[in-house]
Amino acid sequence: MQLQPFSYFQVMKTSYLLLALGAAIFTSCHQQGQQQTAVVTDSLPVEREKTSHCYEKVMGRDTIQLRLTMHDSVATGTLVYNFFEKDKNKGTFNGIISKGIVRGKYVFYSEGIESARPVIFKISDHEAFEALPDSIDHQGLPVFSTQNEALKFDTMPLVEGACQ
Repeated sequence: MQLQPFSYFQVMKTSYLLLALGAAIFTSCHQQGQQQTAVVTDSLPVEREKTSHCYEKVMGRDTIQLRLTMHDSVATGTLVYNFFEKDKNKGTFNGIISKGIVRGKYVFYSEGIESARPVIFKISDHEAFEALPDSIDHQGLPVFSTQNEALKFDTMPLVEGACQ
């Protein structure tokens, strides 16, 4: 078997084809990288500011005070129930915010004993409305609907900014 020498035109033709193929690959990769970068940049989450609010309701000698710090979908703070001639309940609140409804856990001390129970508030403009339980379970804890639309709320709101 005898090898045939390549002609100048065959070498140039092959070189041009390889050069064109390389340029096409480079352009394709470069454009793909630009598109991918744009997608990543556009999909970055927008970080929201941390906001603090204080809501209070005074009914005669009874006071309820809710201090909340909200960041994205998390709410933390303190909750105080100070009812006249009853032990004061003071504790922490940790919850999740979804569509203006804050569902959380209230851990508090009353008569020197730590207790916990679920609480729900609807935040609306400069007011917070406490949810009313559907029932009380066998342990004495309030039971609320899992559907936000089915929740019932107190008609007297806690008012923002009234805290002392």
